[in-house]
Amino acid sequence: MATKRPRLTPTPSVWVDAPDNILLRLAAYLPSSGDRIRMSFANKHWSRALRGEGQGRPPQLPLPPPLLPCLIFPSTEAPTFFCPIDLMSYPLPLPRAVRNARICGSTEGGWLVLALDARHAHALYNIYSGNRITLPRGLRITEVKIDLPLVLRAATLSYSPSYSPRGRGGYMIGAIALVGRRRCPAFWQEGLENWITPDPEDMWTRRRLQDVIYCSGAFNFLTTAESLVTYTPVLKGDNNELSMLRYDYDMVRRQDYADDLLFIGGGHGSMVRYLVPIGGWLHMVVRYIYNDGGTGVLRVFRFELKPPASYGRSFRGTWVPVKEFQGHMLFVGPACSRSIDVAHFHGFEDSTIYFPDDCFFPADTQPAADNRRWYSFVDMGRYSLFDVDSIDEFWPPKDRRPERSDNAPCTWWFH
Repeated sequence: MATKRPRLTPTPSVWVDAPDNILLRLAAYLPSSGDRIRMSFANKHWSRALRGEGQGRPPQLPLPPPLLPCLIFPSTEAPTFFCPIDLMSYPLPLPRAVRNARICGSTEGGWLVLALDARHAHALYNIYSGNRITLPRGLRITEVKIDLPLVLRAATLSYSPSYSPRGRGGYMIGAIALVGRRRCPAFWQEGLENWITPDPEDMWTRRRLQDVIYCSGAFNFLTTAESLVTYTPVLKGDNNELSMLRYDYDMVRRQDYADDLLFIGGGHGSMVRYLVPIGGWLHMVVRYIYNDGGTGVLRVFRFELKPPASYGRSFRGTWVPVKEFQGHMLFVGPACSRSIDVAHFHGFEDSTIYFPDDCFFPADTQPAADNRRWYSFVDMGRYSLFDVDSIDEFWPPKDRRPERSDNAPCTWWFH
């Protein structure tokens, strides 16, 4: 009779629960964001350690050098991301529900703002951990106390949910929302059952909101007319109820604004505007998209304040042209533009703007499944303010990016 052999229990690897300082030291030798991302996907412990959220076992080393944002190419079937360090593309494993969602915002720590389906469902999703935070479906108009369904078009966060400072009520989301056929500002904070908008006038305004960013303690909204409106969160009443303090700047038109109106009115193309903080100053990037050739020029303007025109009037604001921004490069996108210090990244130059494609294919293009429109990944590249006559259309390389998406525009992935 054969002797029954005992079952051997595999010895667990010492790397599964390796000390944080060892993992951080290893990660410091991986300059490619693609390599670090794959390392963080190994298990939850490694992911927390690389994001600085681990146990901090002594002796704790400083976090590895920062990573440049990657560019996500969404797809319902095979999403990918592009790493700007090694110029390579990699598969991005995402659950089916996330692949089907439309990404409408992103922030540090690997968080995405998702529009999940046509039934007004939205959520925050973390790429590293898979954590999901459900967001409300409705917008509460505080003055009249009615709720309306909304669709987020672009959303930004005051702080990353991973690094939200304590004692400030947690992070907030400020968004450009579509309610009916009108765009309006919408806000949400942890604990709120609905999105809020502070003033019914915002629901029916004819100003077309184009971008939003959080800067200097306030959510800043930019219109297609280059007006700037800020909303500052404040607590009111005995119950510390959240309210948004609105301020409209009396804008002074920049000198060549009329020329831009002729560019659009003459049928030459369109303009897209992005808000981005650079060195503590709020800036506007204007992108000129020609009908016959795509993006041709990008210009940068700094927001500056002027004294009120008369007693009792608002402070006046104006956009001042900027020829360079020393020490910084820009990664622009709807509600998620960032300025990054070039000193941390060898081979990158300041006064350079990296811009993705965030437009639809023409309306007459054959629709994707479920009658969805296609998003284009064609008009994107790198632009230098020092070489205004040239756009590098081969960033990312054309053989390392798809031409289109069946559900969402490309989005920056901030680590």
